[in-house]
Amino acid sequence: MDRRLPASVGLAMRAVWGLVGIIGLTVVLMAVFYTSVIGSWARRHEGAREAFAQGGRAGLERAGFVPPAFLPVGATMFVVAAMLVWVLTVFFREGHRWGQLGLSGLVLGTIFASVALGFVLRPPAAFVLLALVSLVVEAVAAACLWHRDTLDYLSDTWVDDAVDGPVDGPVDGGVESPV
Repeated sequence: MDRRLPASVGLAMRAVWGLVGIIGLTVVLMAVFYTSVIGSWARRHEGAREAFAQGGRAGLERAGFVPPAFLPVGATMFVVAAMLVWVLTVFFREGHRWGQLGLSGLVLGTIFASVALGFVLRPPAAFVLLALVSLVVEAVAAACLWHRDTLDYLSDTWVDDAVDGPVDGPVDGGVESPV
């Protein structure tokens, strides 16, 4: 594509890559604050709350509680998000509207995750702060993905394979087929 990228397209791509970075930072914080993350989970489960209060993670194990595997799930989500952003930004940069729609869906998913994981589940304070930062980046990404300049950039690529030639005329050069 020979057209110059509008600033909104470039900023949208940087913002969605920023979201991938925030997901990676979240995984790192999960590892650093693993005991606090497990404690947050235990607070929402009746027996686990008491077991964690009495002996931390070891108390949970003695009481037979197995907390969710937060780190492997987080690491997997990081890899999946990075791969999705990589593929979708390639097509978005080339002017394909479905790249914009896919990135918009990804941003909507991260907004949901930021609210649910950052506020509803009452995680440790570091994750609440990270959720707030994430919401700002998500707002920038969404605004740029749907900015007028972005829409103008994508406007002529809604149908990628336009038909060349007349739509109503004969396809085979005007010769009637015998059938």
